[in-house]
Amino acid sequence: MAIPALSPEITLEEFQAKSGFIGKTTARGVLEYLVKSGIGQISQYSYSFSKVDRMKLAILALQRGNDIETISRSLSWQDFEAFASNLLNLSGYVAECNLHFSKPSRMQIDVVGVNYNSQLAIVADCKHWKRNDLSSISAYARRQAERTSKLLVHRRRISHAIPIILTLHAMDIRFVEGIPLVPVAKFNSFIEEVPLYLSEIKVISGIPAHIDV
Repeated sequence: MAIPALSPEITLEEFQAKSGFIGKTTARGVLEYLVKSGIGQISQYSYSFSKVDRMKLAILALQRGNDIETISRSLSWQDFEAFASNLLNLSGYVAECNLHFSKPSRMQIDVVGVNYNSQLAIVADCKHWKRNDLSSISAYARRQAERTSKLLVHRRRISHAIPIILTLHAMDIRFVEGIPLVPVAKFNSFIEEVPLYLSEIKVISGIPAHIDV
């Protein structure tokens, strides 16, 4: 209930109205719980939330056993992209969101994080899906690999790239045709542990070279 109500700046009364909580005491209790959980900040008369706080709250809600499809309806593509790019930037990558290319064919990439020291990129497709079978996931994975290959044609400073699919679903990190399916709750650890996964990951190369991350 709280996810859709998070705004850059919001008063207690506004939060109560947008979230639908019955009673100001309940709304205040939820806001205080969020701040104590590292989500948002409190000032004298209002509360403020960053672009990544909605996804942080979604992860917290998942960990508390809330229904994933209900949570998913409260999120947008922008929430996924802001969260992913923020974690990449904090990990030393230069992140870009919503890239569009028209040649040699039209394509869109949700999030790219580039480590220019190693010339390695993480190329994420943010999937806002509910449930999909293995054949559908495999098709998504192949398309993400194709987009990543085309990215290397446009970005010559990137010598290697790892295509991934980022999903809200809570699960262990797994691989479909060498493409990692990474739940958002484990994206930070995935970034930090990329070298451990290299033997299982499909790494797309522009220029053959040793990867040092």
